[in-house]
Amino acid sequence: KVIFIQFPKILIFLIPFFLITGPFLSDLAVTIVSILFVIKIIREKNFQVFDNIFFKFFFLFYIYLVINSLINNYNLDSFRIAITYIRFGLFTLAFVYFLKQDNKLLIKIFWCLLICFLGIFFDATIQFLFGKNILGFELHYPGPRVSSFFGDELIMGSYVSRFYPILFGLFIVTYNFKKQYLLILLSLSSVFVVFLSGERTAIFLILLSLILKFILIYENKIFLKK
Repeated sequence: KVIFIQFPKILIFLIPFFLITGPFLSDLAVTIVSILFVIKIIREKNFQVFDNIFFKFFFLFYIYLVINSLINNYNLDSFRIAITYIRFGLFTLAFVYFLKQDNKLLIKIFWCLLICFLGIFFDATIQFLFGKNILGFELHYPGPRVSSFFGDELIMGSYVSRFYPILFGLFIVTYNFKKQYLLILLSLSSVFVVFLSGERTAIFLILLSLILKFILIYENKIFLKK
């Protein structure tokens, strides 16, 4: 139970933190969760979890990638990347499987992601004001551009802009439109961090997310009143 249920769930809700440290831990977590999930399914002979239209489409795409790497590339690295791509489809099935078993998993992901956002916000502010963050990473020029915990990789804005919609949705799921002032503070701080990063694509994405989400909230409130 610990190895095949608790451990994968811990890895799943820690992935937002792992992504801050770099690609190694996050990719390792996805791989481990996928392997443990497959072993669990084989032991329980619960193969019906693969009878999913989305996974079937993914598997067809996966087969295409493998065949394409064999026919067109003649490259061992390309084939290795293609053949191990299956882990993302298996991880998605594992996430849905464990979420059905534990409805608190989303709340754990929410708190992990919220802590990551708060940590990045305070660290990015320190780096912007004092020229260095708490780990000693300096501002990047021309700019200045803030990278926070990501160091030489200027992807802080990409991280925040892509996880912001997820955090926004999990916030609403957790509090059901209550504590709206915290939602506003979260949105403003996320926009502030993305602007500090200087990433144009990230700025566009988070502004687009803000517009779409507040339109959806407004329409949802009208629907609820009716």
